[in-house]
Order: sequence, then structure tokens, then C-alpha cells
Amino acid sequence: MSTDTGTMFGYTIPVEGLLSNDDRRIYRSYYCETCHHLREEYGYIPTLTVNYEMTFANLFFNSILDEGKLIDNKPGGFLCIFRHSASDDELMHKLTAYTILVSKNSLVDDVADNNNDLKGKLGLLALNPAIRNACKEFPEYDRVIMEGYEELRRIEGTGEKDPFIMGKYSAQSMLDVFDLMLGNRIDDDIRELFRGFGIWAYIMDAIEDLDEDHKEGQYNPFLVDNDSFHDKKQFIRDNIFMIGEIMGKVIKDIQDSYAVVRPRLRFNHNIIDNIINVGLSASAHRIIRGDKMDFSLKNMLNGRMNRGLPPSSI
Repeated sequence: MSTDTGTMFGYTIPVEGLLSNDDRRIYRSYYCETCHHLREEYGYIPTLTVNYEMTFANLFFNSILDEGKLIDNKPGGFLCIFRHSASDDELMHKLTAYTILVSKNSLVDDVADNNNDLKGKLGLLALNPAIRNACKEFPEYDRVIMEGYEELRRIEGTGEKDPFIMGKYSAQSMLDVFDLMLGNRIDDDIRELFRGFGIWAYIMDAIEDLDEDHKEGQYNPFLVDNDSFHDKKQFIRDNIFMIGEIMGKVIKDIQDSYAVVRPRLRFNHNIIDNIINVGLSASAHRIIRGDKMDFSLKNMLNGRMNRGLPPSSI
């Protein structure tokens, strides 16, 4: 499977039908804000990397940190990409750079898995100026992400079969970057919440990538020593109780961690409540049904499907 260390939140999106119109608009504003900062800081091509992973990080950290902002810039239409950002602060600047570096890692991983991956190589070429600038300004982020990638590869090589263990390794570089990014503003409670998100994203990716990984002979914890694997649908049917138990445990861990930090949120309670208490389960049901997640522009570059569904046409 794709060894996207630091990449997560693709399965942490709201069920918009249960949000008020105001909350729906605010959620989209955070999505658009990520895109606007990518354009202003790195150019138009890097806006292809906008994704729901960084949207959630943007939403959560703005909602809980003292310097965070409530963003409500009334997004709308295709020309929204040309609008100016609504915030100008260090948090968004760092999250934007992190978005670029995570995309770099994803593309590097795809090329490492398949040296003939032309889309991955073209993606790296297209993003090279942005990657170079982000690496120059935040070399410590890039170092931590790549060290996490190498460690995850090492553990894969041991044939580890436990998806929880692999999820913890996958989440670690993200936590290390957040430590660098936020310093003493991130504590053990927030760290534990995001560790849960990292495990969640890894396990969901592993399930969704089963057919692709089996076809390409790539590592996947669910495929280790599994000579009877036929296809993903059959695997899910045969292991539905095991998969449901795994998903339920991770969701409960995230919800328990969130209950600890929720009183500290300054705003956007309803949106984040929706994502954690409803959105996670909705994403799990989509994966079990075998639904294809909607494409993201970033993954259009490297040939992968996005792990999140759009809130609507933004």
C-alpha cells in the first residue's frame, strides 16, 4: 500500500446534510483557505494538492489554538481559486508548506513502488519548484517526514501483520511535524487524538487498497501470509466482523480522545462533532460497501483516488 507517512484525514470529513447552512459554509471556507494559501505561496499548480487532510488540520488547529481564526469567507464557484486568502498567519503558512511536503512524500512513495510510474514522476516534476521552496524554508519538516517514511518501509520489510502497529508508525512523523510546528501549544491530549486519526487513516487505506496492492505485489498488512486472497469484496465479506471490530475500536479511541480536548475548542464545535461522531462511521460504511471515493486533484497527478468525499462542488 502507499506509504504516505504524515498523510491522513482523508476519511475525516463531515456528513454535510447534518450541518446547518452556516456550518457547511464555514467548513468549505477552511477547505478553500488551504487552496488560496497554496496559490499565493507556491503558485497555481500546487493548488492541485489541496485535500481534505489539511482541511481538517486547518479547521481543528484554528478552532483550538489561541491564535486560531474563525474563517467564513463565503466560498463559491470555480473562480474561487482566484480569491485572496482570508487569513495571514504563521499557522496557515506552516500548514501550507506541510501540505506540499506530504504530497512530495506520496509521489516519492509511488515512484519507489514502481519506477515506471510516469504519473508520479510528472507530479514530482510539476511540483518541484514548490517542493524546493518548502524544503528550503522547513527542512526539518521534510527530514522528519522522510525519516518516518524510511522507518515505515523498514517495518513493512519485517512482514508486520498488525494494522494497529503499522498505523502507529505511520502516524508518528505527522506527530513529530506537529511538535515542530506548534511547540508547547500541542500537548499529550491533542497528540493522542491525532495518533488515533493516523491509525484510522492507515487502516482505511489498507482496506481500500487491497485489490491494487494484491495486483501490484505491494505490502499490505491484511495481505501478509494471506495466500487465499481473491479480491477485496470477498475479503470484506469473509472478514466483516473482524473489520467491523477494528473500525469500531479505532473510532472509539478517537472519540474518547476528542472528548478530552473538546472543552478547549473555541468555535466550530458542531462541525468537528459531526466529523468525529458521524463522519468517521460514514466513511467506514463507504469503504465496507466498496464505494469509490471521489477524485482529488492531487491524486490525479499520481493516479490514486482520494480518500475523502467532497463536501460538494466547491
